[in-house]
Amino acid sequence: MAHWLGNENPDRVSLDESRNALSTGYFDQVVEKSITDVLAAADQGVNDPNGALLDLQDLLEDIRDTPAGPERVARMNSFVRTLGRADNLAAFLEIMRASLKTGGPDDHKVAERSRSGRSHCIYGWAGQSIVLASGNHPLATTVPPADGVEDFMGYPVSEWHASIHIWQPNPTAEGFESTKRHEPGAIVEPPHSHPFSFVSYVSKGQMRQSIYEELAEPTADTEGDRYHDMVLERVDGVWPPHNEYAANRLRTLEDRLLLSQGESYYMSTDQIHDVEVDRTTATDRPTITLFLCAETTQIPKSYMVPAMAEFHRDNSDILKKAVALTPQEWDAKLDATAKYLRGESDNLRLGDVFDCGSTYAFMNI
Repeated sequence: MAHWLGNENPDRVSLDESRNALSTGYFDQVVEKSITDVLAAADQGVNDPNGALLDLQDLLEDIRDTPAGPERVARMNSFVRTLGRADNLAAFLEIMRASLKTGGPDDHKVAERSRSGRSHCIYGWAGQSIVLASGNHPLATTVPPADGVEDFMGYPVSEWHASIHIWQPNPTAEGFESTKRHEPGAIVEPPHSHPFSFVSYVSKGQMRQSIYEELAEPTADTEGDRYHDMVLERVDGVWPPHNEYAANRLRTLEDRLLLSQGESYYMSTDQIHDVEVDRTTATDRPTITLFLCAETTQIPKSYMVPAMAEFHRDNSDILKKAVALTPQEWDAKLDATAKYLRGESDNLRLGDVFDCGSTYAFMNI
């Protein structure tokens, strides 16, 4: 895989190849030791709750200062594979809890930024949260964004962040009928690209992902595809208002590839994908992933069923309705998630912990 990672115009590499390569290689032992040392010190009371989060943020900043290419991906992969391991991720969440309550000012600031984020519920997934962020100033190694990207995205695009994703629908979330190929019990995101490259690790559970490419017209070899003979609306970004609504078709390149606990993968900005989870499992035994993205370089695209696109036209203020969790809700969420990761609880029902207060969902059913 080393010939393509970080190239401006990479050869097409399948998700299957990426998963296999990153799950067995592309690992940096220095990054692994840095994380395990921080967690061990916190466990012994040396760093907990003072300094641990700042040390991890410094490590993230060091990884950000790696030129784009195989070494950067290896360091990103090592970060999510080490911190994302179920027991380590649970320990990290406990550090977050302690830092908000009794941590020093620097760690408290890091933890509070995560708590005060407004993306916990707004996608329709109950547990999406940025948990660690880098500085937002460009470095010599930062890949510059395309023209207009920063203005469109509305945030400093040089920043990296690590996010925990708990793939559990809000109890009140109402997905959109996709009219796709019938797959009973499946909840699936609309196909989309990302504004940044990223590495993701499955900490608990499993999911399926599909990869797509744009297609001018349906052809015989797309028979049986998830979106065969279906016209979607391609929009710029995830949130309205959108500047672009364009009729589009997709061809499936990889269909419902299984990603299981302990596996990781890399995804570039040019790939169109979706995540699928089982509805029954997700309600109380959700998959959890740890995700680390690099700097933002492009405006992402989303491929929406007509009903979702129409909803976006009529509801341009979706994002403005997002709210942060209260300190009590955030602490309860971290506590419940840590117990689930450690195996102390057989289930996780975030709807019992806090009220998302929204019916919108970036998902198809």
